[in-house]
Amino acid sequence: MVDYTGLKQWMNLQFPSQLKVLLDFVNAVTFGNVEEVLKNVDKDEYARLSALSTRHATDYSLFRYFQKNPSPDLAGEIKNLHAKITQQAIKSLRQLNELIALCRNLNEKGLCYAVIKGPHLARMLYGKEAVKVSVDLDIMVVNTDDLAAFHEVFLRAGYACSEQKLMTGNWKQKFFVSAKREVHYFSREARCAVDLHVKPLANTILTAHRYRNFFRDIRQEAFESITIPVLPTEKYFVYLCYHAACHRFSRLAWLLDIMHFYRQKKDVMDMNRVIAVAVSLHMKRSLWLAFAMMHLLFEVEIPEKTISFSERDKPFAWMMKTCLRAISCGREEDLTLNARFDRMVYLISLNKGLVGKVDVVLSMVMRHLVLLLFNHKGAKM
Repeated sequence: MVDYTGLKQWMNLQFPSQLKVLLDFVNAVTFGNVEEVLKNVDKDEYARLSALSTRHATDYSLFRYFQKNPSPDLAGEIKNLHAKITQQAIKSLRQLNELIALCRNLNEKGLCYAVIKGPHLARMLYGKEAVKVSVDLDIMVVNTDDLAAFHEVFLRAGYACSEQKLMTGNWKQKFFVSAKREVHYFSREARCAVDLHVKPLANTILTAHRYRNFFRDIRQEAFESITIPVLPTEKYFVYLCYHAACHRFSRLAWLLDIMHFYRQKKDVMDMNRVIAVAVSLHMKRSLWLAFAMMHLLFEVEIPEKTISFSERDKPFAWMMKTCLRAISCGREEDLTLNARFDRMVYLISLNKGLVGKVDVVLSMVMRHLVLLLFNHKGAKM
């Protein structure tokens, strides 16, 4: 069994003071206990606390906390946070408009795809407040044979492709698709980036056959003025857990999204179905880690059915500590050789079974080959 008490003691010793304060503030705003958590923050700490909040995409929570607990020292920080949130809201609305326009074009072409995260998730979880920060739009391609048609839609919409030269040769394109999972687009006019996922999951070269039915149960959903294809609720939830787990939950906003999703949908989600999806997609460890991290940081109760199939797995205590280190470390620390090695070992541990573990290493090698063979400096690793 995982020693949560020991992990909390480790957090108390290892987490920077600003992170502990930020977690208290986020918890207070999330659970409506803003008046109960009063922290005396040194005036010199405000700037660092604000920078940390931006890194974790929790500016709105920090802003709401400061609003509820105003003081003369906070006037400048509240003004700065308000300015940041306003810019984030403008970006979110811009992304929403772009998503609607792009999906309308894709629908008219009769292309099969799925929308994930971004404005759709923001509307689902937070309504129309536009407080969720997204780096880009994420669209999944159902049939990789349609990649050229998707590429044309984005070019006609005014988007440039950072992998354009890889799209011109058939063998280059096939190699690129095998090595990576997305093609990147950006519109200068709309100031919007799009990740076009050519594979639903990362690190699936040897194991691609496991996910051949990933899009089998896509459902159509009314969204603003159009209809868009999305994953069913249980698979959507498991995917969010998988995505955050791959990134070691290093941004608190990802874990908050999962928590809000679970709290809003737990009465309609079938946990047996959630577990079945996680098992079929080989994401049991990702699902359990998500619940364990929510329990540790936000005191969310772990469903009994989830405990029964995962908590006895030996690597979890180490994996949780790895995730906690990722949440607490700075950007420079995360780029060190030791941090990169830990990240690789973590990803290997996240994938159960020899073939899955080999896939992680092989995928990393293939992605570096793309950089070396094509001198593709803009590729995201």
